Amino acid sequence: MNDRQRRFVREYAKGCSGAEAARRAGYLTRHASQTADRLLRHPEIRAAIEQRAASRERRLLVTADRVLEEYARIAFADIRNYATWGPDGIALRPPAEIAAADAAAIAEIVAPGGASGRGARIRLHDKKAALQALARHLGLFEPRASAVDPQARLAEAERLRQLLMDRLAALAAADKPANGDDS
Repeated sequence: MNDRQRRFVREYAKGCSGAEAARRAGYLTRHASQTADRLLRHPEIRAAIEQRAASRERRLLVTADRVLEEYARIAFADIRNYATWGPDGIALRPPAEIAAADAAAIAEIVAPGGASGRGARIRLHDKKAALQALARHLGLFEPRASAVDPQARLAEAERLRQLLMDRLAALAAADKPANGDDS
């Protein structure tokens, strides 16, 4: 790789778009998109970008598992882990009583008092958004193949038709008299 290609790899690994990385690396602005496409297809450059990404992942400990774990902490947060309530009202748990895994779901804590005169408040990260992200990851929102693929739809309809015919035949056989007399 030459120096400009190495600069491209560095800029691209920082999170720039391909075109922006090409511009920052010194390639012509008017051809930046095409240049980036060409560079990203180059095996040595692709390998260098992947190596940098893997190195960053190791350094920051950012893995797919860790991201999913954080989403799960938010998605399955339980308000009882943060507050207690009863006849005397609502009270936030002391920080020492909140587990680190539960603390990850806290978006904001507001101290009591202030201009509003309200008590302490706690706001958790968006549980619904975290559940949706996990559901998308698990493919729960994907349309069923039979709803999208006409061939799969026809096959499913044929399977259901055959199942219905088999059940009707079984019912008809069960209704026939044992001696073969139809009267």
